[in-house]
Amino acid sequence: MVSGCGSAWLECLSGGQEAVGSNPIIPINKFKIIGVAMQKLKSYKLYLLLFAMFFLSFNNFITSLLVFVAIDILLATYVLLTSKKKSQKFITLLGYGCLLPVQIWYSLSVTNRHLEYTLERISTLGVTYLLLVLSFSLYAYLNEVNERDYFFSTTRPSELLYFSRIAQFNRFLADKKEFVNKSTKILNREVIEEVLQEVSRNNSFSYINKGTLTQEYFQLLNSTLDDPYVYIVISDTGSATSQILSLISHKNFNHVSISFDRDLQTLVSYNGGERVNPPGLNAEMIEYLIKKDDASIYVYKLPVTREQKEIMISKIDEINQDGSAYNLLGLFVRKSYKPNIMYCSHFVYTLLQQADLAYFDKRPHDVRPTDFVELDYERIVELEYKIKFNDL
Repeated sequence: MVSGCGSAWLECLSGGQEAVGSNPIIPINKFKIIGVAMQKLKSYKLYLLLFAMFFLSFNNFITSLLVFVAIDILLATYVLLTSKKKSQKFITLLGYGCLLPVQIWYSLSVTNRHLEYTLERISTLGVTYLLLVLSFSLYAYLNEVNERDYFFSTTRPSELLYFSRIAQFNRFLADKKEFVNKSTKILNREVIEEVLQEVSRNNSFSYINKGTLTQEYFQLLNSTLDDPYVYIVISDTGSATSQILSLISHKNFNHVSISFDRDLQTLVSYNGGERVNPPGLNAEMIEYLIKKDDASIYVYKLPVTREQKEIMISKIDEINQDGSAYNLLGLFVRKSYKPNIMYCSHFVYTLLQQADLAYFDKRPHDVRPTDFVELDYERIVELEYKIKFNDL
């Protein structure tokens, strides 16, 4: 989990730099392996947490039991493999050896009951999440001890530490503190309850949205055929899902839509349906994109032909008739179980591909909303206008 370590640190690991004085730092392959492992787990740790929370939301004792056992074994194994001292390995085994039985007991005695969606169920789920957080908290503590040894280890007592290593470690701690502070602000009770309600409405395995786009909407789409542009709309909505995604992507803008007119009267994307329509392919209004006071919207225009617009409209009509669903699970596993089960960026990129308009190359499942701007190396799209609601 080396954050901000540049080429100097990599050269240091490979023996490319020398310590102050005459003693060179000898390359240690174990440190290289630990460094790679740390960075890999950093990429997937939050995905793992949210994935576990998703399955724990079922409030089923079998699911809870499997999640706790799998998470504890995975985290403990990682810490054991990266620990240098026997005392650290002993503390790891002791810590998870005490925590796992408590989690198993709670799964069997408390979650093994039928609870309605009431305060009791929310309280039970809250304790379940707390036990999950304890697993990751124990991992964070043990891993921080390992990382301290990783950053400050030397091959002989006479070797001096680089000041750059200390600076790198301080940056690492600052990044971790910032992440914890941001997580604390975002993962409050209201956000968790909203996410739980959204989870209960979604289905990542079958179509639940069909025919929600009306004939009037398609008439409006066809009236835009003379407009030589489509408009890609990137937004920072402030919804609960968007806030959690910001922890994963480290991006503020986590929703993308497409409009066939400049005034966004034909705005459409995959979304939660605002609890009016089922999650999936739905028309959008600007009001849907404002979930916080400082919400922002950026509108980019992309040149198209009339024929390309017709292809995209035809694809939207096909999805509307066949059915769709919002791929909430796919946000974490990057996989779709049916063609029309997508999330917003997957949908917009698919539309562009259908009309031969995709201006960057990426797997549709891996496309993020900000990719439509950040991966536009040839400047195909152009900023048309932006809206910042706290300036209105």
